[in-house]
Amino acid sequence: MAVNTRDSLAAALSKPLPKAGSTVDLEVFDPWADVIEGIYGSYSSESDDLMIAALEAVGSKTTFEFIKERGFAGEFALYVLAGHGLTDYGTSPRGAWPDHEIEDLWQPLIDKWKAYAASQWG
Repeated sequence: MAVNTRDSLAAALSKPLPKAGSTVDLEVFDPWADVIEGIYGSYSSESDDLMIAALEAVGSKTTFEFIKERGFAGEFALYVLAGHGLTDYGTSPRGAWPDHEIEDLWQPLIDKWKAYAASQWG
């Protein structure tokens, strides 16, 4: 299980984006290696869409609405964020919020992941 620290997330966000149509490697931002590890989400645009929506729901404190809209897939995405040390929560990851250590990096993470997805899926 990967636990993201401020330094590792900041390092990931400082990487350049992959060029459209190019192979993703260690030199460019890849959220499936740099932020979320051990889950091969880069094979489907739907994986990026789901995780971006989960990040946005956490950032806007609308996780319960997100779960209602996306069902268990949405709830599971929130579990993935919690399991990777990106969120804090009370008694349940369902009402998660950004970990206090990376709170100011939350929107940059959303923006970078969206740009990554655009570079990969158009």
